[in-house]
Amino acid sequence: MQTNTNNMKLHRTLSLIVGLALAMTTLAQQPRIVVQGSGDPHVFTSLADAIAGAQANDVVYCSGGTFAFTGGLVINKPLHFIGAGFHPDSTLATGATVFFRQGNTEPLRISQAASGSTFTGIDFSSSSNVFNHWLIAYGTDASDDLTTDILFHRCRFGTGSVRLGSNTAPDAPLHPELITTFDECQIHAAVNGVGRSAVVTRCIFDAKGTNVYALGGFNGASLTVQNCVFLGAMMNTCAGSQVTNCIFTGNGNQYDKLCMDCAGGTISNTLKGFADLAYYNPQPATVNVLQVDPATLFVSETDHNYQFTDDLHMAAGSPGTGFGTDGNDVGVYGSTSPYKPGGVPFNPHFRQADIAPATNSSGALPVNLKVAAQQH
Repeated sequence: MQTNTNNMKLHRTLSLIVGLALAMTTLAQQPRIVVQGSGDPHVFTSLADAIAGAQANDVVYCSGGTFAFTGGLVINKPLHFIGAGFHPDSTLATGATVFFRQGNTEPLRISQAASGSTFTGIDFSSSSNVFNHWLIAYGTDASDDLTTDILFHRCRFGTGSVRLGSNTAPDAPLHPELITTFDECQIHAAVNGVGRSAVVTRCIFDAKGTNVYALGGFNGASLTVQNCVFLGAMMNTCAGSQVTNCIFTGNGNQYDKLCMDCAGGTISNTLKGFADLAYYNPQPATVNVLQVDPATLFVSETDHNYQFTDDLHMAAGSPGTGFGTDGNDVGVYGSTSPYKPGGVPFNPHFRQADIAPATNSSGALPVNLKVAAQQH
């Protein structure tokens, strides 16, 4: 009985590896999604079909390629999405995994029933360059508005708005118990907390413009921001937030502050390229450095807009070197677990994939994969 059980486990493990390999190495073919749960893997070609066919808590492996959707696609069960990544340097063999909202249609919605979902190595993009177009929104309406325990890990968010709730009415209740985590993400969108809580670690922000804030709308719910870089970007309506080991380069306009309205909370061990912390209702501040010349901070970053060619490691002589509360650098490459260059998702990392265009005389499809082990 034990041998049969072990054989079944081995069969499922091998099926998972083969399914994952095929999903991750279809750059020259139609993108695929492999859904893995308690049984055998199932293969889909559309994001909507994969979500509909998956069971709660299944793992959804997405190959490189673009998965387009329109009309308000809803994730209505807890699922764990794993993409091939978003950075050009780390997706040469697979292509980036892109969830693409076509046109100015409804956003990707994560319903209350999908609480506990996770997303790794995915680029969320759209054809719109307007910040008030919703890219992602929690819930389907005000009655389905309590989504929580969502994790975005090593993901990228294009221009738009990420809303952590659907009830955006001025008198909507606060829900500090509802938490979203953003870890090692590139965020070009404006994240609106809608009175929820968030933990944001080792992320890069550059959303800015008239009435555009990289982080806003938390309205007194818990917000923890650690080892992040804000390139010309600001915060607003984030009362009580805890900002630690971060860098704000400033953008030179008249409201060039860390946060427009952030009463209470604390700011510590943070570098700022401007003279003041807040426009009004400032937070208590300790051990911060103001009016830092942004040109002295990073190895390579010049225009307050993040590109893949930028290098946000501390430059030689940067005031951010060793300035963190833990003795490490401030910014994304600080902490005891620094930002991973290339935003590579966790194992396995496919560095090379050679897939024959057709089966051979024996009916087999020759596949040659080069996989690199990773520590995290």
